[in-house]
Amino acid sequence: MISFSRTATATFLVLTSLTACSAGSPVAPGTSVPVPPSASATSVTPPSEPAVPPSGPYNSVPTGPAPSKPAGIPKTPTDIVRSPGWIEGTITRGGTGPCYGLVTFDGVAYAMYSDKGAKLAEGDHIKAALTPAKLRIDCGAGIPVSMGAIQHFP
Repeated sequence: MISFSRTATATFLVLTSLTACSAGSPVAPGTSVPVPPSASATSVTPPSEPAVPPSGPYNSVPTGPAPSKPAGIPKTPTDIVRSPGWIEGTITRGGTGPCYGLVTFDGVAYAMYSDKGAKLAEGDHIKAALTPAKLRIDCGAGIPVSMGAIQHFP
């Protein structure tokens, strides 16, 4: 335990050093003090321009032209895959399903899926209502589509 004499001595030393720091100036009020030669008036250069204060708070956003407004909401949805509609072509992979192959007369290949079990033979000329495939079923090479109605041609 700390003894009383040590605490009193430490307190006395702290108070003595604090009062010595706060002692008044040795120059009497109202008298002038000579300037040392190293700090003469000729060595001080005034600033060339006054400092311009910032226009806003320290962390404000810089001024400038306002950001442009977005073009707006698209008039049509942008994430819809357009339905091919009715496509006419020749069956390249036939059978009873569920996967078929179709090549249009323009040379576009479709990988068709249908759970209806239609019997299509290779080389058949058909017209089919196709929609973008919603299921991720691999029916071979071509654009994946779901097959709806079918029309056979002789």
